[in-house]
Amino acid sequence: CLILLASASTPQSPDQRAEKILSHMSLQQKVGQLLMVGFGGKEMGPEIEKLVRGMHIGSVAIYSRNVRSLPQLAKLIRDLRLAMKDEVQPFMAIDQEGGNVVRVRSKVAVLPGAMTLGAARDPILSYLAGQSHATDLKMLGLDMNLAPVLDINHNPKNPVINVRAFGDSADLVAEMGVSFCMGQQDAQMATVAKHFPGHGTTDHDSHFDLPRIRLSEEQLQKSELLPFARAMAAGLDALMTAHVQVPAIDPSGTPASLSKPLITGLLRDKMAFEGVVITDDLEMRAVSGQMGVGKAAVSAVLAGAEMVIGTPRRKREVFDSLLAAVKDGTISMERLNRSVRRILRLKARRGTLDSLAQMEKNPEALLPNPRHQKVIRAIASRGLTLVSNDKDLLPLCDGKGVLVAAPQREFRQELQRLLPGVRSIPLKLVSSRSRRRKEFERLRELASRSKVLVLGVTNVYQAWLAQQLHRATDIPMVVVSFGSPYLLRYFPRVPAYLCTYSYLASAQRAAAKAIAGRLSVTGRLPVSLSKGRPRGGGLNLRRHGCQRKNRSPDLPRAKGSK
Repeated sequence: CLILLASASTPQSPDQRAEKILSHMSLQQKVGQLLMVGFGGKEMGPEIEKLVRGMHIGSVAIYSRNVRSLPQLAKLIRDLRLAMKDEVQPFMAIDQEGGNVVRVRSKVAVLPGAMTLGAARDPILSYLAGQSHATDLKMLGLDMNLAPVLDINHNPKNPVINVRAFGDSADLVAEMGVSFCMGQQDAQMATVAKHFPGHGTTDHDSHFDLPRIRLSEEQLQKSELLPFARAMAAGLDALMTAHVQVPAIDPSGTPASLSKPLITGLLRDKMAFEGVVITDDLEMRAVSGQMGVGKAAVSAVLAGAEMVIGTPRRKREVFDSLLAAVKDGTISMERLNRSVRRILRLKARRGTLDSLAQMEKNPEALLPNPRHQKVIRAIASRGLTLVSNDKDLLPLCDGKGVLVAAPQREFRQELQRLLPGVRSIPLKLVSSRSRRRKEFERLRELASRSKVLVLGVTNVYQAWLAQQLHRATDIPMVVVSFGSPYLLRYFPRVPAYLCTYSYLASAQRAAAKAIAGRLSVTGRLPVSLSKGRPRGGGLNLRRHGCQRKNRSPDLPRAKGSK
């Protein structure tokens, strides 16, 4: 019985445990270890049990669709582990980067995001970020995180990376990313860095297209590969490959996730990586648009990958294709054993093999952890970056005459609490063309009777609104970006521009406190925005700055008003 081998009382090294388990596994059990699958639903049922047991699944991916509450999630994970009690315990994996990519939102440490950490520029804080949220997730029974992103966001128009990256510098991404990885792994969370060999120069989303990396091998070594190389040198557990073409390494145009020159030639042979290699989702159009998911899974394993991510609809096709490929010799038994061995070693190192016995009975009772919440607040505060502040517009010291318009409720409420007299207007995240014009006219009219306009922007629509208002009025404007810092290109001459790189509640509250002079701003740009606003730029804003301000803006009039 595999579970007895996995929990043997005699002390064994991860290598010894892996070899002992491997020697007792059937062919089907070995093939099942190569699969990471997700499913719909929030409760365990006969179909899900049939899925995980019938294919001896090696890893289960938890998505937002599987999460309703902490007690429900903890029970689902416990039930999954109980269903596999006679099998090798699967990784319980999650995509919990922080910022824009969060699956569990309540009571655990939810990070503002990688770019916020890049702006804070403190590797110790990055280590604590990884350690804090990994510790909370482990309490729920999760033991693998598909994070952090080690891509370098060279391209401001990148639709898939952007604020998910620590910055646009190889050294900054490496320093912050490696610290984050080590924080997670020291909390016994299996860590999967992504997206090898780098997705940051692209202007296409691999969910829909097959992007191409147009860099030479020498350029790749100096930039895109550097953060991965340093993480590997520090002992990185695993990495996820990207669905991108890299002609400098593989002229055939094969996506990196399926490319032997990239995985075996570059990653294994040249970079000497011995950890687990996981593909990105094979159902993404960059791969599925070219071939069936079963064929893609076989190609990925032949290229050197250990695990393939499949969707609920196509996982049986993946399992059957891999099994058939081993039986007909396309995938040799030696090749299969090599991958299963790596997976089992990682499970032994990170406690997955013993996870059923170690699960907390009521983990939600121990959350949130006050120390971890303090780390989150520190990241949100220290990552704030003041890009411009003409005529010392900030901090605002009096709420009278201040109009704040933003989609972010926490931000508006916190400003009203800190500056009594502030008028608050909620904005829609997305509006129709007709509603946009009405929203603009309303704000223009209200701004004409205000002293200062504070506008929160998250996307291109709100950036357009800021652009139009800046052109149409003389009102001093403070724009707060709760998303991409690159939105500044829409309103380059706005008097005050503050970046949080995140729309999460912790970032909203930090921004409000900074605007009201209750918080120092010390963050530095982790990316270059323009010639005059390079990486590393940023203005300091001292806490209690209102004690040194003695002016109040005059009431201006909107352009064209009488």
